[in-house]
Amino acid sequence: MKFLTTLALLAPLVASRSVNVEESLGPRTEKVSYNGYQVYSIRAADKSEAEFIEKRFATYHTEVTSRGFEVAIPPNEVRSFNELGLNARLLSDDLGEQIRRENKAPVYKRWLHKAGHLPDLSWYQTYHPYEDHLQYWDDLAAAFPKNSKKYELGLSYENRTIYAFHLFGDKGEKGNKPIILWHGTVHAREWISTAVIEYWAWQLINGYKTKNKEITKFLDYYDFWLVPFHNPDGFSYTQTTDRMWRKNRLPRSNTTCIGTDLNRNWSFEWGGEPGTGAASTNPCSDTFQGLAPGDTPENIAVSSLSNKLGKSRKGIRSYIDLHSYGQKILTPPGWTCNTSQYPATLPRMLEVAEGFANAVQAFDSRNETYQYGTGCDIEYYSAGNGRDHHYGAYGADHSWTLELDPVTSGQGGFVLPPENIWPVVQEQWAGELWLLNNVWKN
Repeated sequence: MKFLTTLALLAPLVASRSVNVEESLGPRTEKVSYNGYQVYSIRAADKSEAEFIEKRFATYHTEVTSRGFEVAIPPNEVRSFNELGLNARLLSDDLGEQIRRENKAPVYKRWLHKAGHLPDLSWYQTYHPYEDHLQYWDDLAAAFPKNSKKYELGLSYENRTIYAFHLFGDKGEKGNKPIILWHGTVHAREWISTAVIEYWAWQLINGYKTKNKEITKFLDYYDFWLVPFHNPDGFSYTQTTDRMWRKNRLPRSNTTCIGTDLNRNWSFEWGGEPGTGAASTNPCSDTFQGLAPGDTPENIAVSSLSNKLGKSRKGIRSYIDLHSYGQKILTPPGWTCNTSQYPATLPRMLEVAEGFANAVQAFDSRNETYQYGTGCDIEYYSAGNGRDHHYGAYGADHSWTLELDPVTSGQGGFVLPPENIWPVVQEQWAGELWLLNNVWKN
């Protein structure tokens, strides 16, 4: 493995972490407050200290990034935290203030929208309620009536419909095109992933309607399938109750804790290798894998589409599972670090990942950089994830987890400032344009 030293020590530990018990209890009606919470990045000096950190902060909101182990400390514990004498750097002095700044009133005016036209790009200046997102997708499809189709894949635990959208061109043999498959909003709190998949759809539709040669070529050659809300219940919960919620909202028997990590619940190599912490068996953990492979209603619904696409004649050319944060392109595997299990086509996968990263960086004026590599090499063990499943179960040529902006909580973390939505969606589209040209022949 090629971890940074700190990540090598911490990643297998925190991957099986549990969150604050009250955060996993449900249902609850009061809104969770993060006022005064301070976010720190910690670097462990050695394995012993890494184990201490994991145990000490097992019930806190944590995240592993390329810069270290990040943890949110309640205001009444800041003093005792600092007295621990850890190698810690303050990233945010008030998580609650970040969340309040994120809550800007939308400037998008749907009542000005003309039926059959594409929605205005002011949509990407703020975040939006779940119901407004559903309307936005219907407006996208209505602007592309002859070349789009909306499918109901199934229901979430709380009976929200999980939709897929198929976008296609006028040319090419039906059912005999390479598949481009995108998933968004898998983890509830990762709102920027929702905006990126929406912008990608907007660009495809706009390009075809305006007869852009490059976009027309893509839609005539590929079949595009988009699942914008893999986790609609969790996303809605982040808007009504707990902004930092990650999992779905499925309860389990014999526990008061709620939710399963949908990105640890895919069937391929579910659970991972023993002792790696690639997923958790603890229902209170943020990375709880479920009780059986693919046993969540959301993954049952979404996998029904993937099963179909994986059997198509030309298969899945590119699968991208959108997440945040960390600015990384992760290829298989995450379930193992045994190099004998690495894909034979890994050099080609990394070549495409590098090109995507370079295209994003070339477009971006903020001097951002993206890492790329296998999940094991640059992130941590993670089993039952979407990228491993779509490569291992369906043979997707390019299967990624794309961790979007920013790099750390100090730059917003999951609570990315709304003024960053527009630059992020644009730079990610620059990367996707490069990819669609480059994977033409695989």
